[in-house]
Amino acid sequence: MLSENTGPSKYICFKLSKVMRKVQRYYESNLSSFGVTPVQFYVLSALWENDGIKFKDLARSINMDGSTLTGILDRMERLDYVERRDDPEDRRSLLIFLKEKAKNNQREIVSLAERLNKEIKEQFSEEEFAIFEKVLNNLAQ
Repeated sequence: MLSENTGPSKYICFKLSKVMRKVQRYYESNLSSFGVTPVQFYVLSALWENDGIKFKDLARSINMDGSTLTGILDRMERLDYVERRDDPEDRRSLLIFLKEKAKNNQREIVSLAERLNKEIKEQFSEEEFAIFEKVLNNLAQ
């Protein structure tokens, strides 16, 4: 049997990927009751803060390339969560708006996400979690 520091386990990218998949599955299974994936939740979160945002600004705010975001928005439009409209000030640009379903589910979805965050945080001491967040923020830079 491989030890913790041999094979792929010795690489940071492997460990981060393993943790990300575990957290992603945890959120996925809980958000599925709303028919929303974690990535769609990121889009909704950005729109709840800035409804009617330009497509390119939305992509930048969630750190996603445009072609990936287009596919996600396609699915979210079919779910009746968002709609794209032409930007009256720039015909090359699109604006992304929340639909009623997204507005009506905001409180419940945000509450669920906050509960999931809390459940993860509770597995660590305050000090450990502060260090964890600092490390994540540094890695994200």
